[in-house]
Amino acid sequence: MKKVISLLLVMVLLGSASACGTKQAQDTADNGQKTEQKQETTKGGESSGADAADTAGEDAEKTDENPWSHLDLSEYAEVNFFFPGNKPEDFDEVAAMANELMLEKINTKVNFTIVSYGEYANKLSLFLAGDEDVDLIYGASWLGYADYVKSGAYKSFDWDFVQTYMPLSAKNQAQSSWKEVEFDGLYYGITNNRCDVGWNGAWTTQALLDKYGYKAEEIDSYEKLIEYLDQVAADAPSTGVYPINPQGDYPMDAFHWFTTRYHLMDVNAGAANWMVWPYNTGKEFAVEDLKWFAETDEYRQFCLQMADFYKKGYFPASVISNSTLLDDNFINGTSAIVNAGPSNLNNLTVNMPNETPVFLNCYWDDECVTRRGNYFIYATCFPATAENSERAAVALDCMKFDPQVHSLLLGGVEGRHYTLDEENNTYEPGPDALKYPWGNWSNNGALNNDSDPKLKMDDEMQAYQDMYEAALVPSEIFPVNGFNYNSAEYEAELSAATALANEYRFSFCFGLFGDQTQEKLDEFIAQCKAVGIDDVCEDYRKQLAAYMEQ
Repeated sequence: MKKVISLLLVMVLLGSASACGTKQAQDTADNGQKTEQKQETTKGGESSGADAADTAGEDAEKTDENPWSHLDLSEYAEVNFFFPGNKPEDFDEVAAMANELMLEKINTKVNFTIVSYGEYANKLSLFLAGDEDVDLIYGASWLGYADYVKSGAYKSFDWDFVQTYMPLSAKNQAQSSWKEVEFDGLYYGITNNRCDVGWNGAWTTQALLDKYGYKAEEIDSYEKLIEYLDQVAADAPSTGVYPINPQGDYPMDAFHWFTTRYHLMDVNAGAANWMVWPYNTGKEFAVEDLKWFAETDEYRQFCLQMADFYKKGYFPASVISNSTLLDDNFINGTSAIVNAGPSNLNNLTVNMPNETPVFLNCYWDDECVTRRGNYFIYATCFPATAENSERAAVALDCMKFDPQVHSLLLGGVEGRHYTLDEENNTYEPGPDALKYPWGNWSNNGALNNDSDPKLKMDDEMQAYQDMYEAALVPSEIFPVNGFNYNSAEYEAELSAATALANEYRFSFCFGLFGDQTQEKLDEFIAQCKAVGIDDVCEDYRKQLAAYMEQ
């Protein structure tokens, strides 16, 4: 479950030590979803940075015993890695085991600092300013990644740097992922190397279904879900169980109540110039059909429904100031539903030993589709103030792609935290899974890979997942992945629109404007137009059209 908490949010192995990445590379090559890693050339006929991956791979293969043997790593070094999350109980033990391996392989120790989500968002600018000694740091679009790039807070690097200090990343990282962190020919981060096909339903509990006289299979649409939640809302003052009890900085348009419900694909989600496109009209994608989110009829309907939800008591009255994650509120029994996919069953079962979580396939209909989004949801960056980015890059390369180190950091100790089925490349939670949840923090560390083992699900949940994956549409349907908007010409206009979006959006998302919702939405749109949002969006379309022609 992705836990994001910013005003800019929207709306994401195992082998022997001697192989040191060979099996990982083969897993990636064998994955049918990795066709984008085929070598391409830029328009000038020269090989682009990521397109040189084959060359880097050949270099790495020359030194299978040690991909970094061309570097002088004789001097011991420590690397400080900062990222947000909740620290697992067994984290220190697993990190010590991983560091023991990294000391043998690259003579480097990584000091991991996990910062709570709220504190991280508030202190990121201080971390980047050099108030802390940071060598590797978590970056994300919802944390103003593009703004930090423009301000010089992240250190840039080129493909030669990648080939030299990150040979396994040069070989194994998905080619398209590099494009997503590229500005003016330079890179500013390394993304997760994982881009799953996912779809969320709503989880509730069997106890609540029984209380209100429902069966899970009966709640198979938005309308049926609302009927169920209306009854929960009526009792909330006495039970303390709200239909939806989210944290205040995780707005409802990040759920399925906007884009998914109205069959919209989106780009730049959560930003002031958020754009959407309806995929169920039968028309092929055209840049001119991208609409600014606030002007769509769908967003107006969404805002009005949120006002109705608030009036009915769907959210706590103090929802804006609520800092507890929705996931935790559901586990603790104060939220009737949480949005998550079929694979979350094991996590919920472990965390809710006295409850029976039940999956509701209530957001799906015959027109729904799934697609692969960007690799860049999270990235690991080098702060401009860092003094040892070269060794930090080596450490990150080792954590992402060395089979032994990566498997430890990803899942913990096999047999305790997980059990592995190598033949099917799947895992199941082990007896101590709750003490080191699979992929928990490593997602925020941008360490996860497409070739990592997938959770083994029971037959019912696997059937849902299979259905969602069968509805995958090709990237040509909505060819926006990897596009980065350059707002240099309209910096002031976008900044003003962003301030307005931050002022209005959360009140729309939690229905706080009540009967004034339509009036306030018109006011918001008018003010954004007054500061130039139309010019920003037109420039956005123009740049996207040029990107698609490359």
